[in-house]
Amino acid sequence: MLQVGGYVFKRAETDDEFDQIHALNYRTFVGEIPQHADTGTGRLVDKFHHKNTYFIALQDTEVVGMVSVHGQPPFSIADRLPDPGLLERPGTRPLEVRLLAIKSEKRHSVVYSGLVWTLFRYAQDVGATHLFISGVQERLSLYEQLGFERIGPPVQGGRAVFIPMAVRVSNIAEKKHRAMQLWIKRLAKRGSDGETTSPESGTRSQEADEEHDLAGPRRGPAPASVPRGQKVVCLLPGPVTIAPEVHAAFHRMPIYHRGPDFLELFEKVRGRLARMVGCRNVAIFNGSGTLGNEVVAATLAAEPRPTNGVILVNGEFGQRLVRQAARFGLSFDVLSWPWGKPWNLGEIERRVTSNEWRVDWVWGVHQESSTGVLNDLAGLIAVARRAGCKVCADCISSLGATPLDLRDVYLASGATGKALGSYAGAALVFADLSQLGHLDLSRVPSYLDLPAALRTTGPRYTFPSSTLLALETALESFATPEKAHACYDRYRQLGAYVRSRLRQVGLPPLADEDCAAPVITTFAPPADETSEGFVARCHTLGYAIGGASGYLQERRLVQIATMGAVRQEDVAPLFDHLHALLVQRSSSRLATLTT
Repeated sequence: MLQVGGYVFKRAETDDEFDQIHALNYRTFVGEIPQHADTGTGRLVDKFHHKNTYFIALQDTEVVGMVSVHGQPPFSIADRLPDPGLLERPGTRPLEVRLLAIKSEKRHSVVYSGLVWTLFRYAQDVGATHLFISGVQERLSLYEQLGFERIGPPVQGGRAVFIPMAVRVSNIAEKKHRAMQLWIKRLAKRGSDGETTSPESGTRSQEADEEHDLAGPRRGPAPASVPRGQKVVCLLPGPVTIAPEVHAAFHRMPIYHRGPDFLELFEKVRGRLARMVGCRNVAIFNGSGTLGNEVVAATLAAEPRPTNGVILVNGEFGQRLVRQAARFGLSFDVLSWPWGKPWNLGEIERRVTSNEWRVDWVWGVHQESSTGVLNDLAGLIAVARRAGCKVCADCISSLGATPLDLRDVYLASGATGKALGSYAGAALVFADLSQLGHLDLSRVPSYLDLPAALRTTGPRYTFPSSTLLALETALESFATPEKAHACYDRYRQLGAYVRSRLRQVGLPPLADEDCAAPVITTFAPPADETSEGFVARCHTLGYAIGGASGYLQERRLVQIATMGAVRQEDVAPLFDHLHALLVQRSSSRLATLTT
């Protein structure tokens, strides 16, 4: 949802909104553009209504503008194309834009701009590559302003003439980026009703011209400013919501990474991270959490004698460990469980104590963020101790989310862009340098040499000070046992709140409560929605949630993450919206069944 002055731009959901859409369609495509015959009903229901997604502009409760879009063949534009195969080219994910309609008295306000912005964000959210439209000939310049190009000759439709057109979504982002930035910037500066007003005296600025380029042709002077917008609440598993003080630290003046100030800060941060998890040493690499796991795999591969391992898989990131281990030529077996289920320690113990195959190490994901499951790392350590094998742990999303004791873990990976509440960009590997002296590092890539990184004061290679400064500030939340406990408790309570509210609205989490992760919850959207459709719906309500990853879309799953500076009051309105939506749907279905 986007609020611009007196207008709200959102996805249509209620029966009243759809009734107004059908009336506006009739007024526009029967009365103004004579595309359809006049039935005298005052309502025009689109032939693709069952698969359309509608975005509307509301003034109070009145629909003053709308646009519809769908991505499911057949497409009406196919009948107007000399080569319909354009819609099916490899790598093309088309969205057909239909029925752009704005009440005549609102066509020179911000309604058009808001609808364009909402449509563009939706196209990005669902991963569309191209927008296709049958443009009305008289409005050709309007479409060309957004970058649409003709892909076929004019075609008669009723008494109107249409021109098939298309634009790459990436082209809109590139060509209109400056205009969109200005438009969003001005949202924060205006508190009027959003109508066109006379500008102050003086000439029109370059910024006004660029903003006009987004909003399309207008009659009369440009508005003096643009209404206030609504901030999107980030509930993604990365990037996470960043606290203001962390943001400010990230944007401080750069520090030379070989200078004494930087080296002192680097070692201070290393010490704080190590104490936080009870570990002797930690290496900090410039990269993502995946790099941390690459370092773990390279270190296991540096054993001078062949070793055997077991990799634990109960989600996508356990499976990723399997792929990484295979790339490094490790010898291992796999124990796996269904998505949403935790490790079975009994099965693990039977496997690592079996006489059939010696097990030297076991490697698993502590908090499996694809499923929202928190696995029993302490239990795994106890099993491995009895079996005499080493434990390696992916703690990328659990570091900072829940108390960690890594004293008896051989190798553990972490990252800064998750529950620590900082920016992504630093991979962490926890280890005890004294246990690594026997390794044969001759075939390990220099950048992945863990013992060398642990021995070096400061970073071995170039490291951005912005990442380090932000991390130092974020770690203030864990600086003392009392602060850390308060942070873990806040995460625990907020996660429990999210899961409780999801159950209340009939969207149960994938993970059972006794193994639920504190900072990420995975669940299936309502039965009639895809992952990408539900993600887009939440975005129109003002919330960015997870669900764009292929491994989630394949299983029709979405996620709410509450890492970083997220509060309960930030999250609560989302569930109120979802409750109202599902109640409305239930009532509509009941009415249909009883009719």
